[in-house]
Amino acid sequence: MCCSSSSRRVRRWGLSEKTSRSHGVIVLPHVKTRLRIPLIALSVIAVLGVIGCGSSSGLERPEPTIGSELSAGSSTGSSIGETPTSAPEAPLTAQEEEAIDIMWEMFSGYGSISENAVRAAGRNGHAGLIPVLVEAASRTFEPDLALVIAEALQEITGESVGGDFVLAGPWFSWMSRQDPPQVLLQGFDEWKGELLGTIDPSFKTFIYKDVPSRIPLWTVEWGGVVRDGIPPLEFPNNLPGDEVIFLNPDEPVFGVTVNGESRAYPHRIMGWHELANDRLGGELISFIF
Repeated sequence: MCCSSSSRRVRRWGLSEKTSRSHGVIVLPHVKTRLRIPLIALSVIAVLGVIGCGSSSGLERPEPTIGSELSAGSSTGSSIGETPTSAPEAPLTAQEEEAIDIMWEMFSGYGSISENAVRAAGRNGHAGLIPVLVEAASRTFEPDLALVIAEALQEITGESVGGDFVLAGPWFSWMSRQDPPQVLLQGFDEWKGELLGTIDPSFKTFIYKDVPSRIPLWTVEWGGVVRDGIPPLEFPNNLPGDEVIFLNPDEPVFGVTVNGESRAYPHRIMGWHELANDRLGGELISFIF
């Protein structure tokens, strides 16, 4: 969902299962011309983001405090950026401090994953490292590394979710079912923005330190392209439902209701855009398909 929105804040989006024609309006297509990055550029970005080059030229985090065991053995990438400098509301435990260090060492500036950080996460055991490890699982195509991530997650949670390789989807589902909700480490918002910024620097304008959000930030995932790589449907024209003639009676639509106002977004139009930015019920919304 992230990073195609035209607003800095993480926007609210609400869905209802169904909206009848008598209750709303039907969206007409409104296509906006945008500059697209050549396919070769996207390919290069994808290779850098997924494979990484193990370079030490990534952004440096000042004064890392993680133990020497993390830097031993296989090489780790440079930390992905600076940690928040504001004082926490309550003192951090030694476990939390180490977990934050591990989080910042998990990826290099080019997006490559540190196996040593993965193993350190399992030994540390802080629940806030779960979404960090799941993020790593979603970015690796190496079976051996995926197995190490699976073992670390099992060390922290005591559970085995999914398989040894296909981890991200099952673990995202697992986190969504937690009660109380999944905890996040201090600075996770800034870390997430810096990580996405290794793919497209403009992503950091959407997720940053203390960003206001109505959804858990661990649910924000990269959509596979740079910002506006798939042009969103922007504030489309619309018609009352009883005036629409371009849809078949049984054609699917996505019904959205906000503050009592309803709108239907046809599947055939959303299939081209995957995301709509609109104003409904007096609020700016982003609707993701």
